[in-house]
Amino acid sequence: MTIFLILLYTLVLSYVGLMVTVIVGMFRPVPQVRSRNRPPVSVIVPARNEQSQLAATLESLAAQHYPGSIEMIVVNDRSSDGTEAIIRSFCTRDERFRLVNVSEPDRRLAPKVNAVNEGIKNSSGDIIVTTDADCLHPPGWIEELVAHVADGVVLVVGYVESTRLDHARNWRERFETADWFSLMLASRSMLRLGWKFGSSANNQAYRRDAFDAAGGFGAGGRAPSGDEDLLAQRLGRLPQGNVVFAESPAARVVTHPMASWMVLLQQRRRWVSRYHHLVHYQRQFMMGIATLGVQSVALAAAIVLTPLLPAMAPWVFGLWGLKIGTELVGMYLGTAQLGRADLWPWTALVWSLLHPFFIATIVILSLLGSGEWRAGAGGYQRHFLRRQWRQLKRRLKDALLGT
Repeated sequence: MTIFLILLYTLVLSYVGLMVTVIVGMFRPVPQVRSRNRPPVSVIVPARNEQSQLAATLESLAAQHYPGSIEMIVVNDRSSDGTEAIIRSFCTRDERFRLVNVSEPDRRLAPKVNAVNEGIKNSSGDIIVTTDADCLHPPGWIEELVAHVADGVVLVVGYVESTRLDHARNWRERFETADWFSLMLASRSMLRLGWKFGSSANNQAYRRDAFDAAGGFGAGGRAPSGDEDLLAQRLGRLPQGNVVFAESPAARVVTHPMASWMVLLQQRRRWVSRYHHLVHYQRQFMMGIATLGVQSVALAAAIVLTPLLPAMAPWVFGLWGLKIGTELVGMYLGTAQLGRADLWPWTALVWSLLHPFFIATIVILSLLGSGEWRAGAGGYQRHFLRRQWRQLKRRLKDALLGT
């Protein structure tokens, strides 16, 4: 039991350290540099079997009042419902909309990444903006994102929020809203600290010339959802490649809450599946993700086991209390800074209490199956150790030839 407690404390305290870093990032000053340029923009919307929510998404895009040239590229990725008909109806009534059909999966790119890539190939704007087919956008969304593309900025990460609590129908939706908020706080702080680790595919804008200079999605495009975190890290490695966070209300996108706990867990499992392709990620980023996942599993297991090992209870619940306290400090500061007082205090508290069990469940589900994006395609598995072995042999060979 002693060894387990030492391991548990090491993991959870490491996670608490990450949360303290997020809190520090909240107070990091950020220069407010805005561009007055309004270059041509291409909005890419991948869609597969989205007929229930797509019309509302496209209506919000049709209401955009961007002063420059704009095109909406809606990619129908092998839908079997009325998705294509909805897209065609918008193309008929608004010349800014264009339909791109994907009929076959790509062997080199994961399904969703392939859909986005096809949209990019069929677009012409200097700025590429991506979103999802189940999101709603304020009228000034595109203009606000583009205003953040100042000199040296290669990627703008937009703020994503779920429904406001006065519209939430139950505690599951409240929990999901708080979880989205926590992700935004972490992303915002990391970028303020100069760590270009993540983005949100449903609210981001990047320069086409930067995308081309980085070689597009590259090998990381084979991993699920390589159009967000992996792309952010790829663009961030460019010389003077600045990545900024757009948090103003005009830049916020609202995503619909999931229909049930099971659907929410399946969505998050898809997200975690991308981390199975760890060879493409920066090591510091993966260390943070691994810390979050492993400590959640360990802490959830310890809490469940305390009735069987009562001597462990004070240590486990004390540690759990420290974790909850740190998270609540971050949530309190974040809700004050970003105008989400509706999340404080009860929703934030319930989210923090359930968080280790939620993450542990997702981690376990992701190990049982990849849960890749629902477009479906042949599975892709990149073996990290195999590649490391190949790289080691290459370095040894170069060293020998050098001597």
